[in-house]
Amino acid sequence: MKKILPIIVILILVLGVSLWHRSRTELHSMQLFLMDTIVEIQAQGDQVLAQAAMKGAFEELGRVDSTFGYQDSLLKELNSSHSIDSREFYDLVRFSLTVHRESLGAFSLTLRPILDAWGFSGTHPYRVPTEEEFEHWRSLPSDSDIVLLEDGRTVQTREGSLIDLGGVAKGYAADNAARVMREKGVAAGLINAGGDIMSFGDRTWQIGIKHPRAPGTFAIVPIRGRAIATSGDYERFFLQDHRRYCHILDPATGWPAQRYMSTTIVADSCAQADAWATALFVNGLESLQSVLKDKGMEWIVIDLSGTVSASKGLREYCPDRIEIQ
Repeated sequence: MKKILPIIVILILVLGVSLWHRSRTELHSMQLFLMDTIVEIQAQGDQVLAQAAMKGAFEELGRVDSTFGYQDSLLKELNSSHSIDSREFYDLVRFSLTVHRESLGAFSLTLRPILDAWGFSGTHPYRVPTEEEFEHWRSLPSDSDIVLLEDGRTVQTREGSLIDLGGVAKGYAADNAARVMREKGVAAGLINAGGDIMSFGDRTWQIGIKHPRAPGTFAIVPIRGRAIATSGDYERFFLQDHRRYCHILDPATGWPAQRYMSTTIVADSCAQADAWATALFVNGLESLQSVLKDKGMEWIVIDLSGTVSASKGLREYCPDRIEIQ
């Protein structure tokens, strides 16, 4: 009996450690429709703590959407009054203008009028704008006309400006949601805001990158404590006279960029990955590869022939080509 008791105690301790480890590594997930997309959050750890953290993350995502979205937001207020007083808004616009400058104009905040003309913002069915609509857009204020006052809070635009933060807002929201979850004690988690993905903690996540011309994925990329985002010509597009017109516009022309099928960026923040995936789609590797390297970003691009190119850190996960159906 004396020998049996220590064995029972050891078994209880082992079981307790096993259950504790399981509660620490178990994954929990929630999904909601926000920011015009399905947002999925995963959290590792205790179920009660994880669920409370995910609820807080969704509340933060909703707050960001109400600040930078199209409906009843500070963005809408800026576009109507051409002045806004908000440190958070100021900081995101400043970040976006930095990407605009460093990407040689490939990322822009002033495409909303021509996006409206194409129908990509939901104003009407997709169509090619008239020459008069292009001329009107070219006559409007551009990114260089956005003014950031020295108070660190005030953003001003000129009459006729329509600012659009759609190229960075989801990534920024994912970053904020991850911050909220960390503050609430989640050790590792992942936020997927319609393909703009932010991970944190010591867990490695396997992320599938969508095939641009077929169902499923063409590559699986591991990320750990970083973000990944993809821009593609398959997200919002229409075909006319055997030509594909996608929603990612070249700010130099107002026409859809037609250099790649998709571009993927891995970066330290989801706002960076989101914005730079768009910039890369527009201006290409020849212009931006050195900038991406200097910033420590990894990239994957698929050109219109199906050839896949990738940075050194991602090359092993990618095929040389994809099949185009």
